[in-house]
Amino acid sequence: MTKCVFCGKEESPYMGVHRINNDGSVSFFCSGKCRKNSLFLKRDRNKLKWTEAYRISKQKIIAREGRAKDKRESAAKAAKD
Repeated sequence: MTKCVFCGKEESPYMGVHRINNDGSVSFFCSGKCRKNSLFLKRDRNKLKWTEAYRISKQKIIAREGRAKDKRESAAKAAKD
């Protein structure tokens, strides 16, 4: 199984498009949608809701907010005591 470099979807190795750059690196795209958004439109995969990178970045933001909230609550408790 190969993983799309843009959306993170896993596909069979014989599906999709493989792009080989001049430096020898291979990029796998599962669909034309991913290929166009990455190469031609130069979109950031962290800002598109249908990509795995977006979901991962949102989880990290939520986790950071939760930790900050816990710190504020513990500081408020310490101030009361």
